[in-house]
Parts: sequence; C-alpha cells; structure tokens
Amino acid sequence: MRIAFYTSAHGYGHASRSFEIARALVAKDPEMEIFFMSSVPDSFFAADEHKRIQRRNCRLDVGIRQIDSLRMDLPGTLADLELLEKQSAQLVVEEADFLNNHEIKLALVDLPFLAFEAAHQAKIPAWGISNFTWDWIYEDYLDDYPKFQAHIERIRSAYCLAEGIFRLPFHHDMPEFRQIDDTPLVARKSILGCHEARKRLQIDPEEKVVLFSFGGFGQEMNLASESVQALKLITSDPSPWPGAPFTHLSNRELNRQGLRYCDLVAAADLVVTKLGYGIVSECIANQTAMVYTPRGQFREYPILAEAVKRSLPAEEIWPDAFTSGEWVKICLEVLERKMPPARDTDGIDFIVEKVFKILRTVC
Repeated sequence: MRIAFYTSAHGYGHASRSFEIARALVAKDPEMEIFFMSSVPDSFFAADEHKRIQRRNCRLDVGIRQIDSLRMDLPGTLADLELLEKQSAQLVVEEADFLNNHEIKLALVDLPFLAFEAAHQAKIPAWGISNFTWDWIYEDYLDDYPKFQAHIERIRSAYCLAEGIFRLPFHHDMPEFRQIDDTPLVARKSILGCHEARKRLQIDPEEKVVLFSFGGFGQEMNLASESVQALKLITSDPSPWPGAPFTHLSNRELNRQGLRYCDLVAAADLVVTKLGYGIVSECIANQTAMVYTPRGQFREYPILAEAVKRSLPAEEIWPDAFTSGEWVKICLEVLERKMPPARDTDGIDFIVEKVFKILRTVC
C-alpha cells in the first residue's frame, strides 16, 4: 500500500507536520510505504528517518518568497509563480507518471496545488491538509499586485479537483473543497517531556530556557541587558548561530542525543518566533510559552495571534524590541504567567483513522 505525501515549498512548518502524519501512518501499517514529496533540505529530517518513508525532492508550489524572517518579497513571489506556470504542464505530466508507475493509491497534499492536478491526471484520489489555502493568502495582495488574480484562479481550479480536505484549526472558509473534515490540532508532541529532554541536553532543571525559532533566518538583537543572564538562550538549525551567549544545537547534535525538534520545544520555557502554524501548534502541544513578532501583511497572522493568546502565555513583540534590548524584559514577564488548560491535539490520530477508511474504498 503506497501513499504520496506532498508538502508546500513555503517554510518548514508544512513539512514538519506532514512528516509527523506520515510517521504515524507507517507505524499503524507495517506494509505501508510513503513517498514524501518536499523541497525541504534532507538535514531537516535528520532525527526523523524512517525506512518506509522515502523522501523525494519535489516543488509544486512557491509559497511566498522571503527577504528575511519578517519581510516578504511579493514581486519575487509573482516571478516565481509565473515561472512555475510555464513549467506546470510538464511537472504535472511527470508527477502523474510517477504516481502511476509507483502504484500510488492516495495523495495527501499540504497544500501545493499542482499535486491535485497530478493526482487527478493519474486518476487517484487526493485529500488536502491545511488551515489555510494559497488562493486565500494571495487574495490579500490583489489591490497592490493585481497579477496575482490569474494565479488565484489557477490554484482554485486545482483545489476543486480534490476529494476533500482535512481542515486544521485556526482556519478560514474553504469553499473550493467539496468535502471538509474539521480536524483537531496536528502537532509534534515530545514523548520525552521537559525533564528528560533537559537531562540529555545537560540543562539545569531550574534554568529559564528561551528557544529562538525563526526558520532559516537570523535575528539581530541587543544582549547588553544584565537581565539576559537570567535566561539560557538557544538556537537550532536551520537558524544561524548568532554567537555567545547563545547555545546552538544542530540537527546532528539533536540526533546524537536522540532528540527531535519537538523535544527542544518541550525543554524550553518560552519560544521566541514569528507566527506560523508549525511552531504555534508545537508550543501548544508541549505547553511552552511564546513571544512572537508580526510578519508583515500575511493574512493568516491575526487568526494565529488570536489562537495563541487563547492557548498560551504569549505576547506580541515588535522587531525594534530586539535591537533596544526590551525583548529580555518581555520574555521575563511572559514567563511569570500561568499556562491555560491544554487543548485537544489529537489531529494526527484523526487523520490516520480517516486515511485508512479512504484506502479501504480504493484498494
């Protein structure tokens, strides 16, 4: 039994949650094989290898091009979309051939639109997984960049080919999909927990640990405040090491300690980040506080910000707070707040059960 799992080329959150679902699927059925289609570097999966999950480099959407962790390049995004459009016919044919040649029974898609076209051409069912759609994101830029309209229409027509979508929390309406299964939170949750993760990392149980998570980008900050000495500061791949007093933990080092990124989130008292579904869901699942930055005109942001405020001790921080040093004071204040009651994070189990029901109808 073989499944193809496609993830967006935008950031790492789509790949991390999708790979977690893939791991749960192969764990349930010892005969299942999954082809994991992603443009995320192999190093990102260093601690998550599985012999029945074969990774394949594949890029069937563009997401949004980033200048840095907080600034978007919308003209560059349009250029990427136009190039993808020129290549799309060939990409869809090649992908459909791959699906048929490898006897794939089902495609799960988070949420590159050309994957739906490929699955349709290969005559296999495809289900989306996401809390937002790319047509909805691009729609917010039409006033300044009307050329997005043609791409929005193409994306919507591709989504209409799907059998349905597992709609994750913190979502918007998704009228393009003919069937919507509202799904609990999908998140990587640490099995080890805070105490064991800290033990392996040789971190004192009493230390206040702050993890900085800005994807593949760094963040300049003022470290002059005396109060910073009260915090143990950590970064990890793919973020670059900003220098002392930060401790940088590479994927290789985490793997050597038998740790995954979600274990690092669990080991932290607080994560400083830009808002994205992946890190938000992991902080909620592992009961870790959050300080977060605005991320420009990104339509998902206010929905995620509202969800974070309901689910965690959390505070928005403006980028100039890093250069002024005020970020230290804000972190210390958030660390004094109480954690709200935990919310349902059983989305992976929900999707796995539904996927096996779907497979029984097509196999």
